[in-house]
Amino acid sequence: MSARTKKTAATSAPKPKAAPQAAKLPAKMAQSAVPAKKTSAAVPARTEAAKTPRPKAAPRKTSIEVMLARVEAVRLEQRAEGHFDCFGRAASGYCDQGGCIFHAECLSVSRLLHSL
Repeated sequence: MSARTKKTAATSAPKPKAAPQAAKLPAKMAQSAVPAKKTSAAVPARTEAAKTPRPKAAPRKTSIEVMLARVEAVRLEQRAEGHFDCFGRAASGYCDQGGCIFHAECLSVSRLLHSL
């Protein structure tokens, strides 16, 4: 055997396979080196309700609108119970219906309504 054949025989011997690069890295780094798999979960289609914009919030009522709504509610209740619907109508500040459950509130609301 010549020197040339000895050299090639020694260098052509099979080398042991190196471990993959990910195996040499710590576990945390190895996970980030592996690309994430895409999931095949179907994305739900947008419905018509999702496409329409939300309605804007209703403007807040003023204190006068709230008071007038209360007046109408109490008058409705008075009519339903068979009484006069006189809530908030004591323009002079006097009401002869002393037994009414709304008497005190009625006088204060009357003052406010008639001062406008």
